[in-house]
Amino acid sequence: MANVIRNMNFKPILEKINYERLSEPQPNANVNVQVWDDMQVKRLRSDAVKIELTRFIKPDPSCLFTIEATIGVEVIVNTSEYDALEDEVEFFKTSPVARVLVNNLVTILANLTMHSQLGPIVTAPMCQFPK
Repeated sequence: MANVIRNMNFKPILEKINYERLSEPQPNANVNVQVWDDMQVKRLRSDAVKIELTRFIKPDPSCLFTIEATIGVEVIVNTSEYDALEDEVEFFKTSPVARVLVNNLVTILANLTMHSQLGPIVTAPMCQFPK
């Protein structure tokens, strides 16, 4: 399965950002920021797939803002190797493609939250999929 990705020359494209400003937190309230990711893999043609990684940031309790950002990339694959995968999403979750996408998302989200009440939210440069 090491030869699934045929070409690592790809350019991530920002697909979507949803930023919703919410209310201010209560005075002296503790705010925990929850971060998680979701990945989708879509077949574009026999030798290409599109991988989209979405990162969600939601404070608990619900205050300040919520963010959802999606970045995607088209990847050329070896058709026979790709078709032999049991679960293509699980394969790409641990691939170099996921690392490139999540690193781009971390930078984008830190810039988006630069002037928030919490300051820039720098999330971990690794995928965080719920179990």
